[in-house]
Amino acid sequence: MKSVLLIALILALGSCQGAEVAEPLSAQDRSISSVILEGFEAFRGVLQNGSPDYGIPVMAPMKMAKRSLDFSSGEFSGTLAVEDLVLQGLDQYEILVMKMDMIRSRFQFEFNFPSVNVTTQYDLDMGSGYRMKRSGGAFFALENLNIQGRISYSLGVFTSQLRVKDVLVYPSVGNVKSEIENLSKYRIFNRKLNEVIEEFVTLTINDNTDFVASWVDEQATPICNDLIGDRTLSDIIGIITGGN
Repeated sequence: MKSVLLIALILALGSCQGAEVAEPLSAQDRSISSVILEGFEAFRGVLQNGSPDYGIPVMAPMKMAKRSLDFSSGEFSGTLAVEDLVLQGLDQYEILVMKMDMIRSRFQFEFNFPSVNVTTQYDLDMGSGYRMKRSGGAFFALENLNIQGRISYSLGVFTSQLRVKDVLVYPSVGNVKSEIENLSKYRIFNRKLNEVIEEFVTLTINDNTDFVASWVDEQATPICNDLIGDRTLSDIIGIITGGN
């Protein structure tokens, strides 16, 4: 995942700096914005085919044979196991905004995903005063998932070393679809429980955008700078123009 973040960061920041690449861009009759768009279209291929050089597996679709998770929160604790999980839709993004503000050293973006969805078989063993075990098939989707945000950065005066100042990401979702089997043995109750899940996830995402932005910034900014390391702007441009 860190490698994916580095590739996206290189595409977003490295290809946006016109000062050192103005002449070759002009010679190839391509604007800065077109280079950025081409980069993110190429990144779609990375998601679909993986990138062995960066240790990135195929992520569209992403498949997982089996995984289990132990959780504990207050009175609730248990184990959730998933099998034959398939995550789809990460490569189906539409680029709505791709804007560079070189005066303020800021890059703005907005993506829309029609549907990011998971299909799996699950096995839940939970204790909350009484033991509850459930298992069956599950489908869960975030529809019209919108991701917009901003990356601010700075360049060293003498070395052109790139530093990320903040990474702000604001998510929202148009609709949540939950079809989890066997939450209840009664079909009508099972549908109602899925509706509760849908409403809870929708409100959690849409009513906590500022919290998410702050959390992502705290997590992503130091990771980005750690991954960039000693690379200068020229190094990053070299990666892009070298076809890597």
